[in-house]
Amino acid sequence: MWLLVSSISEDQLLCVNSESPNRRTLAHTVLSPAVRTCRPPRRHVRCPCGRRDPTTRIRHKRLPPRSRPPLDGPQKRNPRPPPPRQQSRVGRSAAAERATRARARASGEPYRHRAAATPTIMAPPSYYPWLVVLVFSLQAAFAAAAMDPSERETLLRVMDAVSSDRDWREAAGSDPCSSPWPGLECKPASGSGAGAAATAARMHVARLDFGVPPNPTCKETATFPVGAFALPELRALFLVDCFKNPDAITAFTLPPPANLSSSRLQQLSVRSNPSLSGTLPSQLASIKSLQVLTVSQNTLIRGEVPQSLGELKSLVHLDLSYNSLTGPIPSRLGELRALVGLDLSYNSFSGPIPSRLGDLTQLQKLDLSSNNLTGGVPATVTRLKSLTFLALSNNGLRGRLPAGLSGLHDLQYLIMENNPMGVPLPSELGNIARLQELRLANSGYSGSIPDTFGLLTSLTTLSLENNNLTGRIPAGLSRLKRMYHLNLSKNGLDGVVPFDGAFLRQLGRNLDLSGNPGLCVADREAVAPDVGVGVCGADEVACKRSAAAERLVGRVIGGEGTRGSRWPAAALLLRAAAVVLCCCILL
Repeated sequence: MWLLVSSISEDQLLCVNSESPNRRTLAHTVLSPAVRTCRPPRRHVRCPCGRRDPTTRIRHKRLPPRSRPPLDGPQKRNPRPPPPRQQSRVGRSAAAERATRARARASGEPYRHRAAATPTIMAPPSYYPWLVVLVFSLQAAFAAAAMDPSERETLLRVMDAVSSDRDWREAAGSDPCSSPWPGLECKPASGSGAGAAATAARMHVARLDFGVPPNPTCKETATFPVGAFALPELRALFLVDCFKNPDAITAFTLPPPANLSSSRLQQLSVRSNPSLSGTLPSQLASIKSLQVLTVSQNTLIRGEVPQSLGELKSLVHLDLSYNSLTGPIPSRLGELRALVGLDLSYNSFSGPIPSRLGDLTQLQKLDLSSNNLTGGVPATVTRLKSLTFLALSNNGLRGRLPAGLSGLHDLQYLIMENNPMGVPLPSELGNIARLQELRLANSGYSGSIPDTFGLLTSLTTLSLENNNLTGRIPAGLSRLKRMYHLNLSKNGLDGVVPFDGAFLRQLGRNLDLSGNPGLCVADREAVAPDVGVGVCGADEVACKRSAAAERLVGRVIGGEGTRGSRWPAAALLLRAAAVVLCCCILL
């Protein structure tokens, strides 16, 4: 707001800005003496004064210095006032001062020297003391982060028992966590309470990985590292391709249950160890924190699976594949409600599939293939709504599949090859919309291929070879644009193959229709190599031509119409060759 301070003369007013009185002081030339009020300037050039009358517009000027007489004569007009000076934080340079002095002389205004501004020293914010405390605390924490001596000795014993690398001891030094050893990972302690706070500054072994480079390889005389389970903060232990020496059989042993109750191990992987022998230790049930248990590809691991594994309530993935395990599948595995993956394939399990496996509502993968399982597929399998992979191949399963499989909306892989099912092919399988692979070969299925299979728009692989299927191939199969493998060989199918040239080219050599004597294709150009069928109608023509050639050449060789002599042996040989030629064309 602009305020009237005093009148310099009848035609000049002294006005100041009330919000910033030291910033600007203006003298206005008033064209009308009756108007004696101040108005704010417009863009520092012109400002309205009084009424909105073009004749009452004024022009603002700077006040003269006190040493100069009052302005009473005509003054030199400055069409554009100098830009406002911007005060620098650290003062002006000499060049800037000279430029300002030159502009003042050119405009006829007095030059007012402005001393260089003194640099302002900012006071430290209120959080600076806390920041200093935090920095010193972190330094103290890292200084005290060395591993506990007892844990270090335990780690060194584990390394001595397994590793063949002798450079790790020099690299480890007094603090193995600070070494570049690739098979070791350290983390600070986790938890709450006074004890955890006391050890939070120390680093602990969180992961040990042996066997596969770049991790340290195992020596020929390596033994199972029982001492690793004494590491208080160990979360993961990997022993892959470690125990391979057939002359140094290693026993799969664990500490007593009392020593495992406080273990924080979450992942245990013991894979590809042909010299590791024994049974699955029942002490595994004492590691309550275990989430992933993989004991796979250890051919000397024998015996039955302990029922106590059902106590591992936190278990998410259980892989016991490619061992020599025997006996029935433990029914208590159905108590592992958090289980997502269960792989018991390539063992020697016998008996029926436990119905309690249907209680694993979170299960996504179930692989029981390549065992000696008998009976039928339990109806409780239909309760596994999250299932995406179901493999039951290479067993002794019989009978019909349970009704309700179409309710498994997420199922993508159904693999049930090599089972003596001996029932008609269920049409309900065509309602599993997300199915990508359907393998039912060598299973004694009878009847015709259901037309509903043509609705499986996501299907990429269909394997139905070596069954007792009859009838025609559904035309809907040719509309499956994602199909790249189709095997219908060694059945009793007949009729014209309903596949056009585009679909046959789409499959290429991944199409096998051989072993179906009644099948043929209508178009000779549509016959792909190695399909195993011929062109409809071409077989009979070939046989007729072969028979005519036999009669014609037979008469010539037999000497009819010449000298009356006959060659019965040659004629018989010619007839046999014609029959063989016809049979080859039919096949």
